[in-house]
Amino acid sequence: MTHPAPQQTPVVDTFTMDQIMDILQQLRQENLQLRQQMNVLQQHPTPVTPRPSSSPKISLPDKFDGSRKDLRAFLNQVRLVIRMQPDRYPDDERQVGLLGSLLTGPASKWFAPLLERNSPLLGNFEAFVADLEATFGDTDRIRSAEGQLRNLRQGSRPVSQYASAFRLIAGDTNWNDDALMAQFRIGLNDDVKDLLLTIEDPVDLQQLITNAVRCDNRLFERRMERNGRVNMSRTPATLRFSQPVTTSPAPPASLRPTSHQYLPPGDPMQLDIVKVKHLTPAEKQRRRQENLCLYCGKPNHIAGNCPEKLRQPRTQPTYKAYSGQSSPQATMSEPASPQENSLAHLQ
Repeated sequence: MTHPAPQQTPVVDTFTMDQIMDILQQLRQENLQLRQQMNVLQQHPTPVTPRPSSSPKISLPDKFDGSRKDLRAFLNQVRLVIRMQPDRYPDDERQVGLLGSLLTGPASKWFAPLLERNSPLLGNFEAFVADLEATFGDTDRIRSAEGQLRNLRQGSRPVSQYASAFRLIAGDTNWNDDALMAQFRIGLNDDVKDLLLTIEDPVDLQQLITNAVRCDNRLFERRMERNGRVNMSRTPATLRFSQPVTTSPAPPASLRPTSHQYLPPGDPMQLDIVKVKHLTPAEKQRRRQENLCLYCGKPNHIAGNCPEKLRQPRTQPTYKAYSGQSSPQATMSEPASPQENSLAHLQ
């Protein structure tokens, strides 16, 4: 009878167990190091550096050909490009290179010797600009601006346009606010000056300009209102029958003046009728609708105060109001109108 073999207990390899223990110990150390690093990061977070944004796109100015009147605007546009794109033009040398690439004509001929001789100006942007201004700019800008400001007048334009031109020139002067206010008043039209006397004195130039613009707008509205009321009476029937009927005998039909030669006495539209005799009805209507002068066709005034009319010599022939007496020049023979026949019948 055979007996079963006795069971053997498994034997663990001691070498393998030692390796496992070493690995576990190494993992514990790495875990401890990671925890320490995490604590340090939480106490002292690293600032996140923002990603640099790309420079905005901006158009280059037109090339400068040496014209004095264009130099100031050209340099301002170049400075704007440099300011908006500092990463492309970080130093003086590149800034001078940008400006030099935008020169043409006489200005390019001035730049060529500097580039050929490798002038020190090529490494100094402000010195380069100063030399460019000394060659092509206004060497006495302040004095020129003062002369322009003294000669500036409002004229036939609105106060707002006059003020805009005044401020543009005043920026090149060294005048204080009191001097600018005094000069601004001098250039205003007399009617605006008179209306400013009814308003409290301004404290600075800006308030003076605001008051003057308001006065000018009110004067313009009043002129438009007056023109609109007068235009409503500018009809031939009104011109013929606006005056009272007299007992004087009517002149013969062959000697009666037309509305283009003689006007009823005291009629407010004499200037209108006198100066529009060569205008077509359509042209007269257009000027009235657009508030244009019936004498010269320009805006902002009427025929009664037209500058063109005031400049005419006094020796030019004038048109007299009809007084009931025949005129030596009245030789027309056109038949009387029905309105004129009615007036004669009443007389």
